[in-house]
Amino acid sequence: MDESMPISIISSKQKEDIRISILKRLDKYIKSKTLFSKPKNSVFLFSLGLSVDSLGNVDNVFFSNDSLRNTSEILVVNDNLIGDLKKMQVDNLVYKNKILIFSVLFKRPEDDKISNFNEFLTSFSSLWPAINPNIKREVLLLQPFINDFFDPVN
Repeated sequence: MDESMPISIISSKQKEDIRISILKRLDKYIKSKTLFSKPKNSVFLFSLGLSVDSLGNVDNVFFSNDSLRNTSEILVVNDNLIGDLKKMQVDNLVYKNKILIFSVLFKRPEDDKISNFNEFLTSFSSLWPAINPNIKREVLLLQPFINDFFDPVN
């Protein structure tokens, strides 16, 4: 990422919270059974970047390489996921011609500590996606999202 590019932080108080659209697309690529089988107090953190052009088209999707290694058992990152994210039409002017960075933490609602601390620290230290340095757009940090996942009811 170009050090000279401006970075902004935006809250979720926009009329349309783009995080919901992103989460809906991610949902079918989450390995729920694997996630639910993890021990209590296991958390998983990752972020992704979406490059949005001036027309509101997502033209690039970025993930952190280290983050991908640590979440690959939870999140299926493949051409289908990237294609689904690129199908998003972004209408809000706030997001156009920007690179959106969105971080997600998966945890159980009752978790009160982190048992997989070393894995978490590895994910945290490599949280930012590897953004193509040739893309010269302002970076917009979306408010992180804590996704409380529930064990399935039989």
